[in-house]
Amino acid sequence: MKPFHLLKWIVLVVLSCLTATPLFAGDAVTSGVHETKTDEPLQRLAELFEFPPIEYRPHVWWHWLGSNFQKEGITKDIEAMKEAGIGGATIFNIASSVQNTHAPIENNPWPEQTFRSEAYWDAFRHTISEAQRLGLTMGLHGTPGYATTGGPWIPEEYCMQTLVFTKTTVAGNRRVELTLPKPELPVYRGYSNESNSFGKNITGKQATYYKDVAVMAVPDREGVTPADVLNISAFMDENGQIKWQAPEGIWNLCRIGHAPTMAHPHPLPDDIIGKSLEVDKMSREANIYHWRQLLDPLKEQIGEHFGKTFTYIWVDSYESGDQNWTPAFREEFMRLKGYDPLPFIALQQFPEQGKENESLKKFAQDNREVISRLFIDNGWNVAKEMLHSYGLKLYWEPYWGPWDSHESVSIPDVPVGEFWTGGNGSLGNIPHYAREFGKKFVAAEAFTGRPEVSKYTEDPAFLKHAADGGYASGANWYFLHHWVHQPFDDRYQPGMGMGWWGTHFSRFQTWFQPGKAFFTYLARCQMLLQQGVSVKSESGIAHRSTPDAELFFVINPGTSVLKKRFVFPVKDRVPELWDACKGIIRRTNKWKAEGDATFVDLTLEPDESVFVVFPKNTVPAYSQLKQPAAEVLEESSEEIRGTWNVRFEPKLETPFDMQFEPVDFRLHSDPAVKYFAGTACYEKTIRINAEDLGADKQILLDLGELHDIAAIKVNGKDAGVLWYPPYKADITSLIKTGENTLTLEISVNWANRLIGDEQYPADFEWGADRGEPGRAMKAFPDWFIKKEPRPSQGRKAFMIWYYYRKDSPLQPAGLIGPVRVIKQNILQQ
Repeated sequence: MKPFHLLKWIVLVVLSCLTATPLFAGDAVTSGVHETKTDEPLQRLAELFEFPPIEYRPHVWWHWLGSNFQKEGITKDIEAMKEAGIGGATIFNIASSVQNTHAPIENNPWPEQTFRSEAYWDAFRHTISEAQRLGLTMGLHGTPGYATTGGPWIPEEYCMQTLVFTKTTVAGNRRVELTLPKPELPVYRGYSNESNSFGKNITGKQATYYKDVAVMAVPDREGVTPADVLNISAFMDENGQIKWQAPEGIWNLCRIGHAPTMAHPHPLPDDIIGKSLEVDKMSREANIYHWRQLLDPLKEQIGEHFGKTFTYIWVDSYESGDQNWTPAFREEFMRLKGYDPLPFIALQQFPEQGKENESLKKFAQDNREVISRLFIDNGWNVAKEMLHSYGLKLYWEPYWGPWDSHESVSIPDVPVGEFWTGGNGSLGNIPHYAREFGKKFVAAEAFTGRPEVSKYTEDPAFLKHAADGGYASGANWYFLHHWVHQPFDDRYQPGMGMGWWGTHFSRFQTWFQPGKAFFTYLARCQMLLQQGVSVKSESGIAHRSTPDAELFFVINPGTSVLKKRFVFPVKDRVPELWDACKGIIRRTNKWKAEGDATFVDLTLEPDESVFVVFPKNTVPAYSQLKQPAAEVLEESSEEIRGTWNVRFEPKLETPFDMQFEPVDFRLHSDPAVKYFAGTACYEKTIRINAEDLGADKQILLDLGELHDIAAIKVNGKDAGVLWYPPYKADITSLIKTGENTLTLEISVNWANRLIGDEQYPADFEWGADRGEPGRAMKAFPDWFIKKEPRPSQGRKAFMIWYYYRKDSPLQPAGLIGPVRVIKQNILQQ
């Protein structure tokens, strides 16, 4: 999610230089138990490639913020998902606002809609019914909040446990009678210390549950070994009074007990903050209890949809802190390691006495291994067993925690990694481990964003680098972070966000309509990458093998054009180029076979990708779907100069018309253009001569520089969406001799409109100011609650986290150009 794991992902780098040696030669294809999904024949994939079906579509994380949910908004959200090409959603019930953790906004309009109230269940039933109507799949996170497993149903004795100690020194060679003090019980300080400075009082809650483990006597001298430590538990009564005939010497008496860590899930819905705990991850009994408390009400509420439309539980990355005890820990340790851990635990509390004792180092390693074993056996395996018994699947991010992440990838039905915006998309070792265990699907929590990077400046061109890197590293199913539920009237945009986190996918995004092209690109990639078995993924290439094809996903993660001869470990096959951006299949004549390898020459623009496909059949049945290879023999270009008619359609204001030459909107003198967010429709007529058209001619439209995404029409007919550079479109089939009308619909993101709002007084009270990440709205203003006109009429946007200030630099926006018509003479082969 999460700031805690960000450093781990920053250090993962995709190599941008591809070698000219055969890739993956000699690698064996691993076998194993795959998720039950039949591979598509290559013929069928070719037929589906332009418009992949819903089962291959990306899914989203759908956050419900506190009590702010509403059935009309739910329907609008789900319908928008379906329209955009989203295949399903994972519901997260979190706080009304989020910073490092829960940081609730005040004066919420529907405070009676508490977690698991009748209003909540009514909305949940409506959600699943609507998803069924539209053919979407739904899941739920395994705890309120996004970390990790727990809830308001967990009592302290079922919470994560930790050892607590008191130490008392006594003289020996006498009968000792005294009361050993009870250890101080834990006080949980929260996921982040910064969380103390805002929101409700969520920290400082002290445990009340306590149970003794043992009383151990440690000699007060150097060179003590665990064999010198005595267990004198039998001499202490339930009140802590000890009566013991102490041997000669000075003794350190260590009263050892266990108590709950008081760790709680986060960021919690407002009404259960301070009322929820994380479940004991090492107790089978506690975990069975947790899953029953989570699942039984769900099954009762959604009935026939349970296990059908509602199919899985998600467990996000681990953020619950340390746990070193569970009621059965001593017995489990002795079963697994063959010796009693208590003398070692006691000696660890007296480092001077146990100094340089090698057995303590071995114990530390053994202790970590036992904790890992119990997390896996009594925590995560129990989770899978329970979910399967209810007819559901487990989707889990096992890459971080006090367990063996390698082994843990074998547990979930769908193992999940994570990547952030601004990075290279790598999922680390998760795909490698998944391949080893024969997992067909490797999902990704995709495009998690920090507020310094993802602040309504995100667009598909920015996201593609990480998207391609994720696929090249072995992922094949994206869950987009995030698509926050919008419960309020549509005039309140961009609306609710997950506090300062995430990439802002939603029906209120300015590029929602043309952004469908990006989601379709993801679906095409996923459709191919979910076929067959994964052979290997590294260095910018992912390789999958199917019964009738070898599939290679190749990317250029660099910042310059890559012209390279790639070497593939395939023989006796003819390569094809499947372009997931355009949805077309092309022949290529730039290849040769040599020995057990095939050499293919590729030219890739920065962040361009292509699937190099080697069909088993030399002449596949879908040959009619393939476009011929084309070699450009001659090229000329002509800039389109002069003014354009521009129709501005702002997201939150009245449309207006202007005329001007392409210019960066932020440089325009008119505030309506300078701070524009929405879609600007450029229109202009150009003339094409008859000699420029013909079977050996090709006409391209090059838009030059633009921000942020363009939908093109030629003579009223769609010519596609350009969503990453270079912004060039083949318009040959739509051009005619004489006059032609070009329509360029340029969608501009929210950033400059949000900066424009900051030129006017705030009509709400500011909450926490976190510096560069931005500022919070403290409370929903009364005019919003009462649905009255807003006092500050210059402000157009409405949201609960504000990334910008009055002097924030404006972002490049609009069509900048130069716009050119490119005329080519080509040779088709």
